[in-house]
Amino acid sequence: MKAALAVIGVIIILVLFGTMMAGINQAKTDERVDAFAAVVTGGGVNEADVVLVTDIFENNILNVTSITSDNILDAPLPDTYVAATNTLTVRGLAASQTRGLAVTYDYGALTGQAEATGTFLDMVPIFIAIAVVLIIVGAGIAVFARRGG
Repeated sequence: MKAALAVIGVIIILVLFGTMMAGINQAKTDERVDAFAAVVTGGGVNEADVVLVTDIFENNILNVTSITSDNILDAPLPDTYVAATNTLTVRGLAASQTRGLAVTYDYGALTGQAEATGTFLDMVPIFIAIAVVLIIVGAGIAVFARRGG
């Protein structure tokens, strides 16, 4: 019976793991919106560079959560990011047009003395994985110990 409860507990932990990871990411980041007026594309050019105020979290373009344009002909998407200059290339823009862009992205919220907290939060999934393995091994030992004794 205890082994079955342990397995159910492990299943619950695994189901909630994604939610926990999202919470950890939210604790490590803040959201920022940078606005860019009069972004111009030339003839035949469907992308433009914008310089963000701060680094994208982990320099990962997937942390750009949205890009909006006031030009209805645009379908803006992040294309490339150069971390050294905080330059984001936005693609999907209409050629020969001017528009205002708003880039929403996550940046690292844990700086200075709080930076160690980020290191600990990065280790939490490892601790949970070790705990899950120990629960499974303990339940297996308990089941076999009962059968043998």
